[in-house]
Amino acid sequence: MRASVGLFTYSVKPRGSVVHAACLAEALADAGTDVTLYALTKGNDAFFRPLRCRFVAFPAAPAPAEPDRLIEQRIAELQAGLEHVADRHDVYHAEDCLTASALVTAKLRGLRPVVRTVHHVENYASPFLAACQRRSILAADLVLSVSERTSRDVSAEFGRSSRIVHNGVDLARFATVTPTGFVARLGIAPDDVVVLSVGGVEERKNTLRTLDAMIATLCANPRVFWVLAGGASIWDHSELERRFDERVAALPAEQRRRVVRTGPLEEAALGELYARSDVLACASLHEGFGLCVLEALASGTAVLASNREPFTEFVDDGVARLVDPEDTASIAEGLRALTGDAALRARLASAGRGRASAFSWAKAASEHLDAYGELLEGPARRQRTLRAAGVHEGA
Repeated sequence: MRASVGLFTYSVKPRGSVVHAACLAEALADAGTDVTLYALTKGNDAFFRPLRCRFVAFPAAPAPAEPDRLIEQRIAELQAGLEHVADRHDVYHAEDCLTASALVTAKLRGLRPVVRTVHHVENYASPFLAACQRRSILAADLVLSVSERTSRDVSAEFGRSSRIVHNGVDLARFATVTPTGFVARLGIAPDDVVVLSVGGVEERKNTLRTLDAMIATLCANPRVFWVLAGGASIWDHSELERRFDERVAALPAEQRRRVVRTGPLEEAALGELYARSDVLACASLHEGFGLCVLEALASGTAVLASNREPFTEFVDDGVARLVDPEDTASIAEGLRALTGDAALRARLASAGRGRASAFSWAKAASEHLDAYGELLEGPARRQRTLRAAGVHEGA
């Protein structure tokens, strides 16, 4: 399909849907598609990594802390940016609630078909945010979901069917890592057993329960070193972060030194961290897909993940240690097993690389192009049918 595609994401920071948008845009460009990636940026911040596709930034001003007003302002900023790209593309594809809400509103003024990828369905307490999410899904011309779990949630919550297109992973990127010196600056010793968690401190990431399990692991194995990477979010997690930091501050000095929060990382630093890590700990309560698990598999890192969907859609006991995310003892037992058994880690890592090879961004791009083509073919087929019948729409 040679149609032009505009792909939209709400930020230039490395969050899951932003990473998805970047990787998909590059894969579409690699496939010969005319694609442009659009994102909001504050203070002329650059995209979190270099891109192999056309990129356009929409300016975003400082916004109020109150969530409803913040979202309202961001949607308005996206709509202002759209005024300059209306009718430039054949397909307008939103990766999140904010950009989709801006696009479906613009669609009412004659914009081309809107595609909405749902990464996970949020349970918003705010009626304004809940309405934003509902509108962004119900008003889209085509809805895509990144997992079977998300697709079922979309159907149950909104009565809308969605096409499943899984995430991909760049195997070449994780197979070859150029040292940046970042890991050394964290104070990690050569004989440390490094556990990595990606996504920052959030309720749905199950960070406090994972911390309790990690404390038990540190007591059992003093060579364990836990790194929490990421954390860029439009939402305010400061209260949870405060509780996390208080618990860490109460630890003995040596254990406290072995729990490090890095904040958002550049892609090169995160790649180096994946390569150095012995275990990825992702005992999340709720994910749309769990991209970090796929990236860890591609990196040859042993994985600990929740024993529930969406993880169980692409990992099993043969490639990961699965734990009950609501049971601290289960998480701690999984961590102790993986951090204490190098042979187990090696066996899971070897099997994990093979599992990751079944997923690629090229495959995801091909499935997206099929979906775009079918979406665009619908109106064209209708026009051909009407012309064959001698009917002119609007007559």
